[in-house]
Amino acid sequence: MRAVFIRFIDCEGPGILEPILREAGYRISYQNAYDKRIHLMPEIHLNFDLIVMLGGPQSVADPEEQEFFKPYYDIVNNVVALQNKKLIGICLGSQIIAKALGANVRPGTKGPETGFSELQVLKPEHPIFNGIEKDSILAFHLHEDIFDIPVGAEHLLASDFYANQMFSYKNKVFAFQTHLEPTLEMLQVWQSVHKDFIAKGTGDFSEIADKQKVMAETAITIFRNIIKL
Repeated sequence: MRAVFIRFIDCEGPGILEPILREAGYRISYQNAYDKRIHLMPEIHLNFDLIVMLGGPQSVADPEEQEFFKPYYDIVNNVVALQNKKLIGICLGSQIIAKALGANVRPGTKGPETGFSELQVLKPEHPIFNGIEKDSILAFHLHEDIFDIPVGAEHLLASDFYANQMFSYKNKVFAFQTHLEPTLEMLQVWQSVHKDFIAKGTGDFSEIADKQKVMAETAITIFRNIIKL
């Protein structure tokens, strides 16, 4: 099996998701969308069993970015149309998925959502939550744009700040507005790289080492369950 991570900024990588995939027998490739010298691999949806679109500073809500995003919208639609393919989108990646599936993506009216918070598990019976016995999970946020839930998708996670934090579509496309994947090292880098954006929010950045560890425990379960579907 083969998986590809599409990165939209160099500091937002796969985090804990890469070792989970390697453990499951996946061979890993990378596509750096932020490097304008590199073109998207032709027919990428045919070459990989799993495509993961990661986070980045670009905005799906920006009309001037639509030409840049078009091939990534095409990936979403191609994965939906094919059997035995999966797609995971995280933060910007989730917004790409939502837009491709016909949902509105726009700046949130409350401003940036940053730091740690609890997310409510809306459908505990869904197979991605197998093994999780809690009503909520800890997650990390670093975004301002938000999405509506596409028609036909299942709304799975919600926060008090912005309700739409995760959805699945046909149990093969999984969109996480929130971040579950960061390692502690990634969070420390983000605090530096994204410090100006973080300063606009009021999020919780206390005890990040302890909270990252708690977050990773449930994130590993969720990601493993997605891979098994």
